[in-house]
Amino acid sequence: MKKNILFAFFFLLIVSENMAKQQNSALPGVTQTEAYVVTAIDTTSGVIVRKVAFLRSNNIVLVGNLFLPKNFDHKKLYPAILSIHPAGSVKEQSAGLYAYRLAENGFVTLAFDAAYAGESGGTPHWSEAPYERVEDIRYAVDYLVTLPFVDEHRIGALGLCAGGGYVMATAPTERRIRAIAGVSAADIGAANRESWLRGRSVEEQIKLLEDVSAQRTREARGEELLKVYMCPEPDENTAPSFREGYEYYRTSRAWHPRADNFYLRRSQATKMAFSAIENIYLLTQPVLLIVGDKADSEWQTKRFYEALPGKDKEIFTIKGYSHIDLYDKPQCVNSAIEKLTSFFNKTLQ
Repeated sequence: MKKNILFAFFFLLIVSENMAKQQNSALPGVTQTEAYVVTAIDTTSGVIVRKVAFLRSNNIVLVGNLFLPKNFDHKKLYPAILSIHPAGSVKEQSAGLYAYRLAENGFVTLAFDAAYAGESGGTPHWSEAPYERVEDIRYAVDYLVTLPFVDEHRIGALGLCAGGGYVMATAPTERRIRAIAGVSAADIGAANRESWLRGRSVEEQIKLLEDVSAQRTREARGEELLKVYMCPEPDENTAPSFREGYEYYRTSRAWHPRADNFYLRRSQATKMAFSAIENIYLLTQPVLLIVGDKADSEWQTKRFYEALPGKDKEIFTIKGYSHIDLYDKPQCVNSAIEKLTSFFNKTLQ
């Protein structure tokens, strides 16, 4: 893990030096040479992809892919959109796909690995730390506003699954984000307290937290940090989204070598301590929520919608599809991208 941190740190130095040498260039970072999405795309669309890195708090280096639209002109000012990946995911999966497709439609977009995930730094890896993921988003905005071709007054954020909840939690107090969208949006706090399909009693929640606390004590006394699968092999009791999640994350459909689908057991407590709607009364920016009508997470979309204080909010339902379908199924993604493009064009004028 130390090697990964050192690599990320030196990568940031190289990127910074490269950017300094290109003061008049609009192409920060370095050429992205590996596959930047796991889902098939039209790579002849003219989108330019650059690997970039930026520093956030605690000396953690975040690594991302910056997507520039066809016929990119560094003298122009572009609207920019952050694409925030789900829990247990990396930038090359659903967040990268949406970032690429939105760049095809004229936006500068950024998909990056959260701290403790993928190519980004932070130890221990496999931590799912919700409040840290909120910080990631703030620093990603910091990075965007340093780019001379990004219009700082036209920055939007899109989050998928838990990423949608993280965007919702960040935007009330991060006013540089002018428009918010969630695709299959989930509040990782509510979903872990109540369980994905709801119904977990308070007594069961406390028992779960007692177990996690006991595990943390064992680790403090020298045991190895316990990793568990986000989407274990499904059985008859597995929620549909996690059954589909197994197929998405742990088969050739969307598997990525830097996304092994593990998270630290101790993260269960930090997830249960989080609320994506705690400060939602301050969220006055326009919001678009996209959900499949077969999604078992639809209750979370409705919960977000009902908690939002303003009137500039919309739920766009894609009929016939589930939570995970919206990650990569072509018809779903096409419908979502069309709606997102219209939404961001309108709200980031």
